[in-house]
Parts: sequence; C-alpha cells; structure tokens
Amino acid sequence: MKCPYCNKEMESGYVQCRDGLHWTPKKHKVAALSGMGKGAIAIGNDNGYMANSSAVAFHCEDCKTVIIQYGNINKDNQ
Repeated sequence: MKCPYCNKEMESGYVQCRDGLHWTPKKHKVAALSGMGKGAIAIGNDNGYMANSSAVAFHCEDCKTVIIQYGNINKDNQ
C-alpha cells in the first residue's frame, strides 16, 4: 500500500490489543469498555477465539502514519 501523504510504500503489519479494537467518536475513561459505547465500530479482522483483537495495519516510517483497514481484510491479499 502506498502512503497517502508521501506516496512511499508502507510496511504491512498488525495493530493488536488484548481487549479488542474499537473506533469511538468520543474518548472513554475506561478503554476496555469502549466497545460498549454508542457509535463504537469494531475494527479487528480476526474471527473465533479472541476475535477483534488484531487488525491489519500499514505503517509509514517517514510520515509516522498508521492506516488500519477494518472488516474482512486478509494481510496476504494486500
């Protein structure tokens, strides 16, 4: 994947969290409960045990940017 800011190739990897990954419109005082908040979106890509605990992410060392694609993303197909 090309970085949208500098157009250099980004490194593929993962963002991981033991308690699941969620995007929320507001910051919560207890991050572990963020998935219960109104408007929360699960961004993990895994299924089964510990589902939603990791997501495919792309890192640009030059821009210090991480891009996360959520849903049924397969790292090997990028």
